[in-house]
Amino acid sequence: MLATMLGLRPPVPGEDRRQGVTVAAQARPDRWWFGMGRPTRPIEDGGSAPDGGRPQTTQGYVWAFTADEAQRHLWWGTASNATGGGMATLATEFAGAGLGVPVRPWDDPGNVTCEFAESYNAAQGVGPAEGVAGDAVAAQIWQYDIGSGTTVERTPTEDECPGFARLAGVRAAGSIGDVVLLGGIETSLTAGAQAGGTVVLLAYHVDGTFLGWRRFEDWDNIKNFVVAGGQLYFGVGLAGGAGGSVQRFSGTAKHPFRFEEVGRLGNQPSYFTVHENRIVTGTWRATGSTEPAGVYLSPPLHELGPKSVHGWRLVFSAAQLFPDPLTADAMVSFAVTSYEGWVYATFGIPSVAPALTHHLAAYPQIPRGTVPELALAYLRSSPGGVVYRIKDPGALNQQVELLYGERRYWCFEPDTGEWAQRDNLLHQDPKFGGGGFGTRFNDYVGWGAGVFRGKLYVGTFNTEKVLRDITLNPETGVLTQVLGRPVPAVETAVWRELASRLVFRDRRTAGQVWVFDDADSPARPLTTTGFNNACNWGIRGILPVGDEHLFFGTNQGWQYPTEPRDDPPRRAGWQVLSIRTRSSA
Repeated sequence: MLATMLGLRPPVPGEDRRQGVTVAAQARPDRWWFGMGRPTRPIEDGGSAPDGGRPQTTQGYVWAFTADEAQRHLWWGTASNATGGGMATLATEFAGAGLGVPVRPWDDPGNVTCEFAESYNAAQGVGPAEGVAGDAVAAQIWQYDIGSGTTVERTPTEDECPGFARLAGVRAAGSIGDVVLLGGIETSLTAGAQAGGTVVLLAYHVDGTFLGWRRFEDWDNIKNFVVAGGQLYFGVGLAGGAGGSVQRFSGTAKHPFRFEEVGRLGNQPSYFTVHENRIVTGTWRATGSTEPAGVYLSPPLHELGPKSVHGWRLVFSAAQLFPDPLTADAMVSFAVTSYEGWVYATFGIPSVAPALTHHLAAYPQIPRGTVPELALAYLRSSPGGVVYRIKDPGALNQQVELLYGERRYWCFEPDTGEWAQRDNLLHQDPKFGGGGFGTRFNDYVGWGAGVFRGKLYVGTFNTEKVLRDITLNPETGVLTQVLGRPVPAVETAVWRELASRLVFRDRRTAGQVWVFDDADSPARPLTTTGFNNACNWGIRGILPVGDEHLFFGTNQGWQYPTEPRDDPPRRAGWQVLSIRTRSSA
């Protein structure tokens, strides 16, 4: 607003001129919305606005991100309407904790509309909407030419991939040779759009030609790929509570769905790195698993194969850091990255709420009937994201250093019915600062990570806007639903104002990227504002391409505004952002 009044060029959401960050591609408004439970209509280029229609941007996540081996193109897959889908995911968690389930529809034209089970698509069985995940719409696949800066949609047609429209999102991508693989998740969605489900793999030739697809009923989740020793690997959760598996691509463009298992883990492999001739992977809790999330180390690359399936070792877990076992059990491992002789690794709580709901379910004596009581339980059960690093993983002299976290964590002690602080199980002071890079509401750290020109870049998911503009928003009625009693809009507004004055002081705060310049220095912020887009609640994709290009894929759950606004700068929908530097060669 001020820039416009002064006659200056207004800020461009996603652009950071000081850091040389520009917008390479971004989602566009894609449908007209006409009201709760009414059918929507696609937005067509050049078409005029229909009477009563409001433009929405439904595609919010760059959920899969890769570059082809020749480093000429980027590929990404999306997920849609993450606010409604994410809250639907939490329905079972909230119910199990004795809380109300916040899936009553609302419309906030400044942020997002959530219809849940009352959406037209859910009522008519239009996939992927189903049940409380009625806001989900079909995912997309995109290809970007780095040289020309052009973007082409590669979403398969119904004839090419029957049932693609029922995928909850395209979550993983990898490439080797002339093959690009993308992994989607097919699910009933009754537990939400991010809950996992049967894996569908799609294959493309690097020129954009669709090569085919296949369902894998034995796999119930997929997250990342990695190239190691000239071969392509990826991880999946195993259906039926069997833990996780690492698969190696053994196919060709003619036969793109040939794989062999080279690792069997107690949990689902999530993020990967290559360190000292071995693969390191962080894990997420697999279906039916009781093993805490942690870090696994593979056998040497030259030994990987079907005969070494059981040779992977868990070298560190959340249970070795957090003194409260329920907090440890709620953690997942985000990015693991080899950097200057260490494996940098992270822990965080997925989907914001599980540590809270697990504590409330286990300990009915924890007060939760008022807003302050519920907030206190949340803050004490759910710490900010942790960054730590491991030297010589798996060796007798393995070292673990806590970089960002807390010396003491809250634990609930049922014998006394009180919260108490206990030393972390490493008995270390954090080397550089508090959890979340010193920002409590960076719940995820290492949502994406990558090494570019000798520096380690780490992305976060910042939940401040989620808490302020959903939980404490009088338009949503979330507090009334969760507490199971009427919370008047005026009371919600008072809590929101207090939080904004005391906690969420800067409305520009959003998804962040922090940079380690070397192993001896603390991280410094590259952005704390979602690259000047307050709608970007997280930076999940960090993708170096050679020595000249660094790309970021953003994630968010907002549908509005569909056009840039600068109060603070905002624009709904995923963005692919880039930094280009000149090679030193």
